[in-house]
Parts: sequence; C-alpha cells; structure tokens
Amino acid sequence: MEQHANHKMCVRKVPIFNHLTDKEMDEVFNQVNSKTYKRQEHLYMAGDPENALFVLHRGKIRIYRLNEEGKEQLIRVLMPGDFTGELALFGGETMHDSYAEAAEDSKVCEIQKKELYTLLKEYPEIGIKIIERFSERLSEVEQQATNISLLSSEERLIEFIRTDVDENDRLKLSMTKKDLASYLSMQPETLTRLFKKLEQDEVLERVDHKTYNLLDYSIL
Repeated sequence: MEQHANHKMCVRKVPIFNHLTDKEMDEVFNQVNSKTYKRQEHLYMAGDPENALFVLHRGKIRIYRLNEEGKEQLIRVLMPGDFTGELALFGGETMHDSYAEAAEDSKVCEIQKKELYTLLKEYPEIGIKIIERFSERLSEVEQQATNISLLSSEERLIEFIRTDVDENDRLKLSMTKKDLASYLSMQPETLTRLFKKLEQDEVLERVDHKTYNLLDYSIL
C-alpha cells in the first residue's frame, strides 16, 4: 500500500503527468517502479543503455559528464518532480552520454521504455510535454555553452545570479559551491573569490553558505 501511494505521489508531482485525470494517473502509476538510491549511488553511467525514464520523487540528482582528462562538468541538478532519460522516447539503441548520481538519499520512479511507449500511444500529450521540456533543456544547454565561451568567470556568475534569484531577491543555491563551480566551468577557488568580491562590492549579502540577499538590483 505504501509503495502504491509513493507511485501515485510521484506521478502527481511531475508536470508531464499532472494534467491527467485520476483514472489516467492510475494507469500511469501502474507502470512505475519505485527505487531508493543512496548518496553517491548512480542511476546510470555513460555507456549504459538509455531504456527508462527516471522521475525524481524525493532527493536530488546530479547530471554530469567527464571530459577526456576525466574532469567533471556538471550539466544540471534535478529536483523533485524533474526527470531524466527522456531520450528513451526515441527509436534506436541510444546510450547515456552522461552520469546521473544521487547528491543525497533519493527516491526515484522509473518507467521502462516499453511501458513508456504504451503510455504515449494512449496519452500522446505526455510525449508532447516531454518534448517541450526537452526543448527547454536544449536551449538552456546552448545558452550555458555560449556563456562559457563568451563571458568571463565573473560575468558567468552574475548571469547565474540574475536567472536564479527568487521573487524576494534572494539567491538560494540548489547545489554545493563545488558543483556550481563545475556548472559554471571555473575552479572552486575562483568561485569563492568571486562571491567574496560581490559581497565586498555590496552586490550580495551573505546569509549562510548557500543563501544570499541581492543588494544591487542593477544586475537584474
């Protein structure tokens, strides 16, 4: 019964499913398998077959790649309600080109490719919503690549602050500063120095190690 409830909660929290009726959701979560991952455990690794859609129910997941030197490049951090493995929608034997690692103990709902295809035939609007989100991600990746190519380290951090500050003018980091440095393609020491500089310039006010108040609205 508890697992059944967890499946339903997982489905309800995800934007690609939450437009469905209760009866339709019942059919979706009957196809869902729930699994718990410990911190630093991988959902998948580069080279693994891409044969399932992973929906995060609880916790946090890091998606990253390794370059030729083995250096990690963070791509995104998944929060509850987000998903990965969307390429399982497409035909052919695709392989993961990235790693998905639990940043903390996490509960993940998985839908295998075969079951996902069955659902898409019955409810094609699910596929449309996945493609819409996939398109948004491609745009985000392209913008991130452009920022890394054209902007200085300080400009990349300011751009990140500008897009992530909330409606209360507060920046709450959803990742560690080490991960943020990787995401912004800079050394952790550089990121630490830049945060201190922005504090000294009264652009930011530090609340704690992951929270800042925005003081200078000109960067918005």
